[in-house]
Amino acid sequence: MNRTSTNNDIVKYIYNELEERETLKLNFKGLTEPRIYNEISSFLDIKSHLDLCFETPSDIIINAIKEKVLVKKKEKTIKS
Repeated sequence: MNRTSTNNDIVKYIYNELEERETLKLNFKGLTEPRIYNEISSFLDIKSHLDLCFETPSDIIINAIKEKVLVKKKEKTIKS
């Protein structure tokens, strides 16, 4: 398995999109090869950080949404 296909398989693995047979192979490689184990751990860590970004918007995004709502309210008030 070359490095690119391994990385692709790891991404599919962490999103539960890898076929069962390939999942078993990757599990075995993760248990027997420290480099693969470390890569899987790194990908899982990155995924958890991305998930947090998705679940918890930044202050900039929240403020932009609030500003958009205020603009819409003003437009609605002016039209009424």
